[in-house]
Amino acid sequence: MEVKQVLVIAVEIGECLLVSGGGVSRVEDTIGRICKAYGAEEVDVFSITSSIVASVRDENGEVYTRTKRIRSFHTDFAKLDQLNQLSRYICQCQPELKEIEERFRQIREGGGIALWKQALISAMIASAFAVFFGGGWREAAVAFGIGGMIMAFREFMKKFMVNRMFLDFLSAFFVASAAYAMARIGAASDYGEVIIGNIMLLVPGVAFVNGLRDMISGDTISGILTVCESVILAIFLAGGSFAAIVLWGGVV
Repeated sequence: MEVKQVLVIAVEIGECLLVSGGGVSRVEDTIGRICKAYGAEEVDVFSITSSIVASVRDENGEVYTRTKRIRSFHTDFAKLDQLNQLSRYICQCQPELKEIEERFRQIREGGGIALWKQALISAMIASAFAVFFGGGWREAAVAFGIGGMIMAFREFMKKFMVNRMFLDFLSAFFVASAAYAMARIGAASDYGEVIIGNIMLLVPGVAFVNGLRDMISGDTISGILTVCESVILAIFLAGGSFAAIVLWGGVV
């Protein structure tokens, strides 16, 4: 198999890793190992949260470069684990290109977790956080219901290709509005715990931790970009919930 063919599939795997929640150091290492497993003499990979650039030099001195633009993210640890296993298999066994492409296609097109399961898990997590932050059983029950609805709401809005920051603002606004309404009709004694429990579902914690890890490991540019993006998203979450509370009269 030619090195340039390996480079193409390696960058595709790297892109899927990055989109699924993998850190840039993992992406760079994976692409480099796959290319070297097929005879690349030199591999240089540069990755940030929005782009991957990889160059390889084969045994004849020919240099090939591949660039990939990243525009969306969807954290999926199950897919991340499958991609890690695939990359290890590629490096150990050096299978043919068709086999790699078929295995990668199955992972990339995997159905993932069903929406109802995502909604149920989100509801349980929101309920647990509501209790953790001081809420009672009524706040937990309300957070459970809103947690399931917010996941369905976000999946619905993604069909319209809504900007991530605007989507987070709308999601926080929806959560705060629903929590405030439930408190007004007496379903919950305090809307604060309900809001916090559901907002915790939306906080980009994985991205923030990955950004800190990247900075510690020396990938300063990528780390700073990821941390800054996480902070901005958190501001939009806070702004959405605050806007709803002010609008409906929760703050005097």
